[in-house]
Amino acid sequence: MASKDHGGGAPREDGSDDCGCGSWTIALLLYTSFWLVMMYLPPMDSLPGIRELDGSPPCNDDKPTTCSVELAGARGLEPALAPGATSPAFGLVVHVDNGHVYELCHGGGDVVVSYAGVPLARGRTPGFRLAAKSTGGWVVNVTGAGLGIPADLSRLMTAERRWEVAQLEIDMGLDWQSFTCDVLVDGQPGASPCRLA
Repeated sequence: MASKDHGGGAPREDGSDDCGCGSWTIALLLYTSFWLVMMYLPPMDSLPGIRELDGSPPCNDDKPTTCSVELAGARGLEPALAPGATSPAFGLVVHVDNGHVYELCHGGGDVVVSYAGVPLARGRTPGFRLAAKSTGGWVVNVTGAGLGIPADLSRLMTAERRWEVAQLEIDMGLDWQSFTCDVLVDGQPGASPCRLA
């Protein structure tokens, strides 16, 4: 009778393999197949029927935060040497639209109002919390330190106001980003959209 122990990993008479290479080959094929499927599988939230943990449909409508500013009032835009000159001061209404799917928290930020590149007044936005997908508006008062505005700047502003093109530039820093808005001094009432600074 022939011995079944052939040694050296030689194939057995019954066709089986002593070294176990067949099971390693199967394991390698399964492992590779798993990762190929994972690589080419679309994201889970894009598959129909996939839900968030609370059972709601997946949320893909996260949008950026937008901001606009409305000029509510201005004073102190006369020349510095004019009788009764006062410090430049502006009343602004800042509108923030939280397009995100999460709450925004803001601790207050700097606001600078300039004309033709010359800063006229400074202030701070108030701190606020804005719920996901909501809007809010806050009054911001900014004031200047000196009286009136320089004579050359006053002449330029007077001429541009006559043509209804005088614009204030408002730079505003919020915790998560900075915005710049251009607001007409004598423009139509309403908010002017801001752009990222």
